[in-house]
Amino acid sequence: MGIDIVRSKPPEYAVAILEDGEEVLKRRLSKRELFDLILSLKPDVVAVDDVYELLNGASELLELVKSHPELKLVQVTGKPGNQRSLQRLAREHGLPTPDPRNPEEEALTCARLAELGVGVEAFVLEDETRVRIGRLRRPGQGGYSQSRYARNLHAAVKRATRELQRLLEAEGMEYDLRVRKAEGGYASAEFTVYDRYDRVKPVVNKVDAREIKIDVEPVLRDRITFRDTSHRRELLTIGVDPGTTTALAVLNADGEVVHLESSRELSFSELTERIESLGRPAVVATDVTPVPQTVRRLARSLGARLYVPDRRLSVDEKRELVKGHLARQDQNVRPRDTHQRDALAAAVKAYHAIVKPALRKVEHKASEEIKRRDILRAASYVIKGLPVVDALRIVEEESQVERERREEREKIHRYRERIASLKKELRAYEKKVEKYEHEIEHLERLVERLKRENEELQRKLDRMRDRIEELVEEKIGRKLEAKEREIELLRRELIREKSRRERLERELRRAERLNAILRSGKGIPVVEVEKASHDALSELETPPVFVLYVEDPSGMSESNVRELFDLSPEAVIVPEDASIPEHALEEFRRLDLPLLREGEDVTVRRAGTLALVESDELRRAVRRARKRWEEREREREKERILRCIEEYQRRRRGKFIR
Repeated sequence: MGIDIVRSKPPEYAVAILEDGEEVLKRRLSKRELFDLILSLKPDVVAVDDVYELLNGASELLELVKSHPELKLVQVTGKPGNQRSLQRLAREHGLPTPDPRNPEEEALTCARLAELGVGVEAFVLEDETRVRIGRLRRPGQGGYSQSRYARNLHAAVKRATRELQRLLEAEGMEYDLRVRKAEGGYASAEFTVYDRYDRVKPVVNKVDAREIKIDVEPVLRDRITFRDTSHRRELLTIGVDPGTTTALAVLNADGEVVHLESSRELSFSELTERIESLGRPAVVATDVTPVPQTVRRLARSLGARLYVPDRRLSVDEKRELVKGHLARQDQNVRPRDTHQRDALAAAVKAYHAIVKPALRKVEHKASEEIKRRDILRAASYVIKGLPVVDALRIVEEESQVERERREEREKIHRYRERIASLKKELRAYEKKVEKYEHEIEHLERLVERLKRENEELQRKLDRMRDRIEELVEEKIGRKLEAKEREIELLRRELIREKSRRERLERELRRAERLNAILRSGKGIPVVEVEKASHDALSELETPPVFVLYVEDPSGMSESNVRELFDLSPEAVIVPEDASIPEHALEEFRRLDLPLLREGEDVTVRRAGTLALVESDELRRAVRRARKRWEEREREREKERILRCIEEYQRRRRGKFIR
């Protein structure tokens, strides 16, 4: 069942159900209707892209688990903090990309991804369950008959306790038992079973509880946690029955049958590919002795331990071995022919002889905090012959490396978010620059207009002076005073206009200084393009010597880099925080085309539409860039040599262990 939220208030969900890979239902439901559907249909897997869109905390998940113990809730996008979009996951797994605006499509994608084994399981239960067995009622005070009734109740509690012990041991479940003895048996018994509620509950249901009371309570975590299901593909036990018809049986770390087939067409290479596609084999087993050459070769090819029984198993032994194991696993799997039965018998025999004891040793020595995946990895080392302590130490070292890698990925994620934020800021700054350019154009037009007005004012001033002289000659006092006042007003206006002109002239002088640097040969012009696309580069007009500035290199391809190279720039400059595809970086290095970052390597000086970099600074930056490439190439060569040495040591160690 795939689920995606449509709206949060009131809650409404899109639901898509797959059965045997076919879509059988698609509809929209309220939250109550959705929970009722889950409890009535009891799907194997409920798949979502975000658990918290479906559940309001651990209590709702517990309600579902108690009503449907076999429920598996999977968040297909991964663990919180490390999630990936449904669209990206769909593309990676060859599924149609869902429309983010279509909840039904996203619900169907969730279901199909979960069907492929993608995602992590959300759970709220510890791998621990408490089972309490007690009397239905408390016997009262009384005579002989009341005492006999109490003894019968105590005996029934004891019988149920012994029966549950037998069932738990048959399932291979570890437990602790505490009883309160009473006359004739037990007054009560409490089991602490070290397994999950959904596995313990079906076992307890087999106990006869007509005269007693049995309570099964899971041990809860304080929040929803997530467990990667990929560990089930590790520590596989492989059973092979070679011959004209080759049979293959595969058990996972829990002893569950994950693959069973037989075929006349199965070649050795196909057999190897089939096993490797299922996971990591730890043991390859056969049911006959001496070992067939095919089985020995297969174990050696897979790097797995070879298991051979002390003697050839009889048909009855193999039949009982398979039947008993499948009954304990409660799996609806049946061998279709004798070849499958023999392969499965070999796998079961090897699992109980090697894999399960190794797991128990590791679980006994491991700390409570260790993850299930790490236990499986440690057990694989124990199977290959390492002591348990050394295996746990190696796994801890590997886990530390994984944690460091995870922290590095989280840092990269934060850097990418920062880059996205800076790109957003850059776009805002670009809009401001565009606005300022428009203002500059407006001011330039204004300067021209003011120049014309200034000339006109100068002519007016000249006319006024002539008129003043006439007035002085005519000695017209009142008119002269009026004109002097007018002249003063005009002078103040002229001063204001001169100030505005001087400010604009300073802007012009800055542009002239940059132009002078270019003419002197101490600067190199910078030609700017928004993107290094074919269309943009083919229309670009460049001077003989120039530097190319690419504002957005994020979509740059190898062919774009070659086109840049053909333009023969002195260097290519990108913004300091720009993201460049790795294949494009490799092409820059291959062509020896210097790639610099503004601010970090060089400073681009701008005035209006004119931009340049100083020649000396550019030459130094180019030398530094090439030196960095050489150092990086040396580091990559060193890493390649170290990986070869490690691979050689690992192979030598594997041969020594076998």
